Amino acid sequence: MVSDAVTIPVIASSGAGAVEHFSEVFEKTNASAALAAGIFHRKEVPILAVKEHLVDAGAEVRV
Repeated sequence: MVSDAVTIPVIASSGAGAVEHFSEVFEKTNASAALAAGIFHRKEVPILAVKEHLVDAGAEVRV
């Protein structure tokens, strides 16, 4: 994995289309963080819904 090869934080970017994709990135990778833009600009999913999902999944989130 990329995170094993570098000493800086790795941020997963792009491809999120549902709230579950955010928790999956932390379950399946060693990414330090995840980001998204289009899903929010297109108002497909509210930011609060993603944050609540991540809190429920046990992720560290700024609420």
